[in-house]
Amino acid sequence: MASAVLSTLHHVTEKKLEKLVELRKRFDSQRQAILKAAESEPSLEKKVRALLEGCEKHSITVGRTGISEKNVTRFLDQSKHDPSVSEALLKQWQQKLEHDLDIQALKYEYASLFGRLVTEWIENPNDAVAGASGQKRRDSDSSEESSTSFEQVGREEMHEQRKEWESYAFKAKETDQSAIEKYLQELFATVHKSKKLKKTPLEELREKLKDIDKMSPERFDAGIVCTCIQGLLRADLFTGPKREALVDLRDRDDVLAEMADVLNMDLDSLEEWKWDPQPVPLHMRRQLNGKYRVFMDEELHQAIFLHFIGSKWAVLLKQTFTSFFHSGAWLVNPYKAMGKRDRQRREFFLGSDSGLRNASTVRNERRTMYETDYFMTQLPSQFHGGGRDYGDDSVDSFALGERKAPMVIKQSMLRLATAELLVNTKLYGGFTILQSDFKWFGPSLPHSTIFTVLKFFGVKTKWLRFFKKFLETPLSFAHDGADSEVRRRQRGIPMSHILSDALGEAVLFCLDFAVNQRTKGANIYRFHDDLWFWGQETVCAEAWKAILEFSKVMGLELNEEKTGAVQVSGEAGSIKKPSSVLPSGAVRWGFLKLDARSGRWVIDKEEVEDHIKELQRQLSACRSVFAWVQAYNSYVDRFFSNNFGQPARCFGKEHVKMVIETFEYIQRRLFDSDQGSGANVTEYLRKVIRERFDVTDLPDGFFYLPIELGGLELRSPFIPLFMQVRHPFISPKERVNRAFEKEEEDYERLKEKYDSGEHNPNLNTSAYKPEEDEPFMGFKEFTSFMEETSSYLHRTYEELMEASPEDVLEATQDVENALKTLPSNIEFSGDFSQTWGGLKPYWKWALELYATDLIERFGGLAMGDQGLLPIGLVSMLRSEKFRWQS
Repeated sequence: MASAVLSTLHHVTEKKLEKLVELRKRFDSQRQAILKAAESEPSLEKKVRALLEGCEKHSITVGRTGISEKNVTRFLDQSKHDPSVSEALLKQWQQKLEHDLDIQALKYEYASLFGRLVTEWIENPNDAVAGASGQKRRDSDSSEESSTSFEQVGREEMHEQRKEWESYAFKAKETDQSAIEKYLQELFATVHKSKKLKKTPLEELREKLKDIDKMSPERFDAGIVCTCIQGLLRADLFTGPKREALVDLRDRDDVLAEMADVLNMDLDSLEEWKWDPQPVPLHMRRQLNGKYRVFMDEELHQAIFLHFIGSKWAVLLKQTFTSFFHSGAWLVNPYKAMGKRDRQRREFFLGSDSGLRNASTVRNERRTMYETDYFMTQLPSQFHGGGRDYGDDSVDSFALGERKAPMVIKQSMLRLATAELLVNTKLYGGFTILQSDFKWFGPSLPHSTIFTVLKFFGVKTKWLRFFKKFLETPLSFAHDGADSEVRRRQRGIPMSHILSDALGEAVLFCLDFAVNQRTKGANIYRFHDDLWFWGQETVCAEAWKAILEFSKVMGLELNEEKTGAVQVSGEAGSIKKPSSVLPSGAVRWGFLKLDARSGRWVIDKEEVEDHIKELQRQLSACRSVFAWVQAYNSYVDRFFSNNFGQPARCFGKEHVKMVIETFEYIQRRLFDSDQGSGANVTEYLRKVIRERFDVTDLPDGFFYLPIELGGLELRSPFIPLFMQVRHPFISPKERVNRAFEKEEEDYERLKEKYDSGEHNPNLNTSAYKPEEDEPFMGFKEFTSFMEETSSYLHRTYEELMEASPEDVLEATQDVENALKTLPSNIEFSGDFSQTWGGLKPYWKWALELYATDLIERFGGLAMGDQGLLPIGLVSMLRSEKFRWQS
């Protein structure tokens, strides 16, 4: 299985390293012999000839320094007779040939260092890799027994969070089912059907949910089993041996076909399905934000079966709720919507320039974005898009399906809220935003609430029985040992199961619709159970009332620590306290906190300080340089960078400068120069490698270039920021002001057109009947409904949400040549390329920053020969998601 693959790669690596030692030893002997022979020659011409003959004798390739062996041989013949071939030229050739030998020696040295770093990683793996390979960890500070004891004891906060999780999961909460039914009846049943439709939106919804058995795919085959495995891997349900087993199964068509046969038997006997074996083990995993999550470790066959059913239900619910969204039940009236008389006046005074037929408006864009990016975003639109890790910090979109990655959605939501702030404060003189989430939503969701909602939506009894068995899992914590207590889940939904997503979203859909109805057309922006709402204060107050009512009826509790509201005034520097109806508390996103006075997001330094301490703890637990780099990249380049908010036009230059200053502070705190390592990451790693491996004078590029070139691929959080620090050239507020200036220019043009008689509305056909000599509409009225009419504001709205442009460096000749001369057999696993045009801006910057020294030392960018570097093993070790120490 997969552990065998890792073992094989380990064996191959050992062979490569043994061969490397042999080749290096042989080369060192040959090099010394060549240099000694050259040194013994009396003339420069004979020294150069000895170097050439020695390299040819031992099949040592020359030319990395730009010298041609064939040409120099001809020049030496010429020098015997031609006095113009000076000694300076001969000396230059000698130095280049000797440097060629030095380069090859250095390549062997760095290939050896790379191999020893990989060996260190293998012998001191993180928990997941150790489990996959069946290896024992080497701990210089303690015995294996004490290490195991430490894992069982864990950290204090883990035990506290486990205790709280258990207080929800193993204690049923019976909600008032009659109250929920009444609430749902009042919410959904009062929505009238369209004259064109035979059924009400609720009747249509119930009818669609009966079609689950007809949903494609109806049965398993090898391809569907493989798709389910892909979904489970994306959901990150399993670690260690089980995850590796899934990866291995994915490529075994014969085994997949056999599994499909058995899984279809399970489908045929759905009513008899049960958890087997029992109890299902539980494991706690620490997340980067400090929270622990509880994962079930069920048998792989059952996980695949449940993913199949969960994916079908998730897709059906997404399709059904989307149809309901378009049914006419979902209100679309924006704040300060244009009335009939307003429309008639615009038609009369402006004619074809009224903007009433303009599709490119903020109002239309807002609704389109809500549907495509935020409405039911936790659920896939197609079977192949099922399964994802809610906490994934990757910005890569899924290989299957059309859904955006969770981090992309979170970043987009932050930009959208900021764009709305800028537009609202200009249009209406103020902006209110509220935020909340449900306390322990997954573990605390009452089963009685789930089943009451599903019954109301018309889900069949056979499926309700299945869901009950799925939810009421017999569980025990694996760390408690073989005799641990077995308890049945009585509340909440399992972590990282798409069926759990489907059940949770069915309940939260009711909240989405309730807010829409209560606010008469506004929408709550929700990512799972993270709740956001913004706009004008009165509308926000109604949304908050709807949230409170939903929470009370459904038996859910709002998280006070993550609940707050902020009001931003259109007047610079002024602060207005939100209505007493709204919750108190700050509004936060990641490490950012919204400042009411400036209307800007600022970094919470206390939060950063807490995470610096945690990062120090995690880095100190790393047992190898490669593991340290992996942890550093995950925490600094991804976690910190993502939670500071990726640069966008709506944030302005100040945001980028603030993030740069914060990273500078993080570097100082992590690598205190008083400890003798210098206040930066490269000096720290130089010191570690010097102490462990006795290698000095490492070039900066060694740390930052890709592993395929023999580097550590340390990521710099500063490079992306300095690519964007000069942007945007126009400040966010100035960008909005320019839209209004354009609107004013249009107003003056249209007023002149009306006053001059160029636009002369027909009083007989006009719906609006003006008073005699009625003047042209005022500018205030003209701009009152810009969200519905202005193409300028729409363009600005879109621009504000765009990522800041990146400065791309110019290619220098040396770097372009170095890329062209890279061996063609190198295959890069990441976003690096062997052509300048194919490189991502990050790598262009990194190469121009670090390549000069590498080219001088190694004659190019490759620090070792690919055939001698254990790239395959490193790639496999890096593919395992980093697991944070408990």
